[in-house]
Amino acid sequence: MKPKTTLTITAFFGLVFSLVMFAAPEFITREQFPNSEGQEFSDLVTVRYAIASLILALVIITYHLRNIEGLAFQANIMRGYTLAFSVVCITTIILQILGKISAVPPIVGTGLVAALSFVSWRGLVKDSGQN
Repeated sequence: MKPKTTLTITAFFGLVFSLVMFAAPEFITREQFPNSEGQEFSDLVTVRYAIASLILALVIITYHLRNIEGLAFQANIMRGYTLAFSVVCITTIILQILGKISAVPPIVGTGLVAALSFVSWRGLVKDSGQN
């Protein structure tokens, strides 16, 4: 898969997650932390807005990285995306298993982006080895 396609898909997923978090932070918070209430719940909702803005920042950066030229630059970017989204996915899986949060959509989203990034990165490494 070409890096531009992978980064476009990544930006799309990130945009969806960010917009949902901006539009329904209370719902997301209640789903992930069903036992929170009062000031605790309010603080968690505030954190959702902060996380949504960080995700949106990554979406904007990702969208602009799509046009980077050169196999070495693209390979470094895709390796970085593979590692970064793998860390987020693994952390979310561990939190899910420990019962700390309910996070199936983020697990699926970050896992898919990590897998697509890995496929793109390996394709670039393979292509650079043939040149």
